[in-house]
Amino acid sequence: MERAGFLSNLWGIVEGPAGRVNGTETSNPPLKDKMMLHPFRPFALMLAGFAALQAPALHAQTQQEMPAMTQKTLALGAKTLAYLQTGAGPAVVIIHGVGGHKEDWQGVAAALAATHTVYAIDMLGFGASSKTGDDLSITVQAAALKALLDAEGLTSADIVGNSVGGWVAATFAATYPDSVSHLILIDAAGFKAMFEGTPPVNFDPNDAAEMQALINITINSPIAQTPGLAEKALATYIASGEKAISATWGKSLFGSTRLEDLLPKIKAPTLVLWGADDKLFPSVLAGVFAGQISGATSQLIPNAGHFPQIDAPEATIAAIATFLK
Repeated sequence: MERAGFLSNLWGIVEGPAGRVNGTETSNPPLKDKMMLHPFRPFALMLAGFAALQAPALHAQTQQEMPAMTQKTLALGAKTLAYLQTGAGPAVVIIHGVGGHKEDWQGVAAALAATHTVYAIDMLGFGASSKTGDDLSITVQAAALKALLDAEGLTSADIVGNSVGGWVAATFAATYPDSVSHLILIDAAGFKAMFEGTPPVNFDPNDAAEMQALINITINSPIAQTPGLAEKALATYIASGEKAISATWGKSLFGSTRLEDLLPKIKAPTLVLWGADDKLFPSVLAGVFAGQISGATSQLIPNAGHFPQIDAPEATIAAIATFLK
């Protein structure tokens, strides 16, 4: 069957030449029939409004059980980078995906805090970070991350990134190889096929129905069906100012270096972690991308979609903690 746009390009990644997967011969042609492929055009996957639900609902921890988390900011010229800090030990920096915020990772940060100093950032353009300027590219995000390490007196850190945050993490690792101790890419975005085809939902939702459709394709957990969640997410998205800059964000992504050009340059020990049931980016990509990084390994999180930290927090925390030991 002829494939167009996103599907054609994605199968070029997965299969390589006809009958091959990542350059290796395969006798498993039904593979494509088992995969749920969805075109993705990153004009802003704005899944806002989860902050109030994250800690108690997703990580089974009350605010009282959470370790102290310090809210900090870093001036970057006219911009400001906001981040959380908690724990003690080797540094770990966590980068959320588009539509996420640093608070989404409080449960992971809390679990790692006993053995690591954890920094969870709001990317420029999101959360409490600045939403100004016309360049929010992945290169700019990676430079902001380097500035954070420098400001905190860190020569290197473990870097964890989810979705577009994974793209930032990969860019950082390829650009500043001596600054990365370990790298974890979680359902990483940024590959060439993302930019082709017709999206299955509106990634810049205008009403609650469109927001619910977006939630359904990215969140597999029952929390996705929480009454009123879509309305709350949409209201938060608009009030935060993130919707107003969605065009700037999309333009910045289109001008950023693609994942395929970054992965071979990564030198740090790397884990490619993926939700086994990701409806947005098929989990077969975990092995494909790991194969493009020297010495990298891949792991699937059962019963998890594009955001494993939401769908399967305990398994995600365990995978991260084990790799960083």
